[in-house]
Amino acid sequence: MTQTDTSKDVIKYVVFDFDGTLANTMDAILDIATNEVGEISDEDYEAMRHEGIKGVIKRFNIPLWELPKVIAQFSSVLTKREDIKLYPHIIELMDKLTANSFKLGVLSSNSEENIKKVLDRHSILEKFDFIYSQSSLFGKDKVMKRMCKKHNILPSEIIYVGDEDRDINACKKVNIKCIAVTYGFNSRERLAKLEPDFIADSTMEIADIVLSLNK
Repeated sequence: MTQTDTSKDVIKYVVFDFDGTLANTMDAILDIATNEVGEISDEDYEAMRHEGIKGVIKRFNIPLWELPKVIAQFSSVLTKREDIKLYPHIIELMDKLTANSFKLGVLSSNSEENIKKVLDRHSILEKFDFIYSQSSLFGKDKVMKRMCKKHNILPSEIIYVGDEDRDINACKKVNIKCIAVTYGFNSRERLAKLEPDFIADSTMEIADIVLSLNK
């Protein structure tokens, strides 16, 4: 009898989305959106949180061919900003996970340069085993597969932490467990409808969930 069957269920990697999960980049996102479609009201913002990215595109009638430009603008804006903050207790979360032998990664459509700059500014860059940066607005499942192949990781060894409906959908397609956080871009109601494996309302709830997985 081999040991491969039992090892498949052991989570070794906690992989994070960046924007809206580790880093609070909502102000930058709103700045770009304002430049593209005009002033965004509080009502529009709340509606956006409930609609998901496809709903936002439809609401503001953004042509699909313009999306690469919008993503490039977002990356450019973040490169120039020195005020990007991590969400509360992210540093404590990273310390707790690494102290319990979990390996950490980032998978994001934001640029590797921006991600490294922010993490280094907050002195936690060295905590991460890898950063995988690739545009993934509607094909995040494919990016997840490429990430696994590049870093020789089984999907069953990963739990992914993200803040959007597309994170949940992508994880389901590639059989990766998912924690959906409610403090980012999508509302709790939007995320719950898609039935992620777990929902976390705060960063330290992520630690509680991950530490319970391999027991």
